[in-house]
Amino acid sequence: MNEIPGPIQVINKYGKLNELAGIYNGMKAKEAREKIAEEMAQKGLLDPAKTQHDYKHNVALCYKCGNVIEPMLLDNQWFIKMTEKPNSGGLSLRDSAVKAVKSKKIVFIPARMEKVFLHWMKNLRDWNISRQITWGIPIPGDETGQVFDTWFSSGQWPFATLKAGQKGDFEKFYPTDVMETGWDILFFWVARMVMLGTYVTGKVPFKTVYLHGLVRDKEKQKMSKSKGNVIDPLGVMDLYGTDALRMALIVGNTPGSDPVISEDKIKGYRNFATKIWNASRFVLMNLEGYNVKDKITLSAKDKKVIKDFQKQAKEITKEMDGFKFYGASEKIYHYFWHTFCDKIIEEQKPFLYGEDKKKKSASQHLLLTLLLGSLKLLHPFMPFITEEIYQQLPLKDKKGCMMIEEWPS
Repeated sequence: MNEIPGPIQVINKYGKLNELAGIYNGMKAKEAREKIAEEMAQKGLLDPAKTQHDYKHNVALCYKCGNVIEPMLLDNQWFIKMTEKPNSGGLSLRDSAVKAVKSKKIVFIPARMEKVFLHWMKNLRDWNISRQITWGIPIPGDETGQVFDTWFSSGQWPFATLKAGQKGDFEKFYPTDVMETGWDILFFWVARMVMLGTYVTGKVPFKTVYLHGLVRDKEKQKMSKSKGNVIDPLGVMDLYGTDALRMALIVGNTPGSDPVISEDKIKGYRNFATKIWNASRFVLMNLEGYNVKDKITLSAKDKKVIKDFQKQAKEITKEMDGFKFYGASEKIYHYFWHTFCDKIIEEQKPFLYGEDKKKKSASQHLLLTLLLGSLKLLHPFMPFITEEIYQQLPLKDKKGCMMIEEWPS
């Protein structure tokens, strides 16, 4: 039986035909294809009435630029064994990562991503970490000019950056607490960080992995430049403000799910920012005669209003501690607009405009207390407008900035 010959490499790494291509040697692949098609047509091997573009077949294209990816035979590739135990003993890279997840040393949010992670690990193969591209970290000792796969280098980020930093940084900050990234690179980045970090340091690189979704347009299509459906963040920030964009991206955005974003949604939270500004301005304009050092006597109803806010603050804090930022942001949005603005401020207007100084002072104190508390709860989501307003508040023990104020409880 005759041995089947292997493939012959006629295109070099520069995209040109080599000496095996005969008279086409030195020509660029695209140029050579056109020339060959013309000569084949002249010899009757192709229909002269058709061009090469009339023949359809499968061609590999670059996912970014759309150019044809030429097939190459690659030598001297570098691989990492993923499922074999190291010579020094212990678990394989894959098994150490699986153990860390199953033992809950690493927890995924949302929890369903654990199943996805374990599925990737089950079907893992040895990893080719060498690349034939013009950017990246050169592989030491490789004379062919190859570079490391970007996920190999970035997979070492949690410990490599700390070890290269100030003395004691690694011992103090590794492992970190939360890793937040997109669900689409759960395997490409997160899994590699877990495997490499555990192998090199003996510890998992982080304890919690929070996976956000991919932003989609109002038609639920993935945003991309080629589709022309991308919302320019800098443009909408100029139009509606950074805080409005932040809220639009957070409210309704559950972990692991792709949020739908549109200019109308951003515009809606611009209106909310305006509401915050106007309500704050109203409170500040009605503080005439108020002294933060005065002892204020609150009515039973006023105390209940403050107690209700504290209850709301605890619920919002619980949501945030549970990584439910979408729920926390929506709760403070509704409280500020529908409770503080629509009800409490309206109910306090008669006291603010009345002649009873004690009731007026109590009303001023109540509104200022609730405004400050609300701004604190809003600050993680809308830091710019809340900081601006905070700097204008007459407070007894004012901090340098909102960031270091005590969280409401």
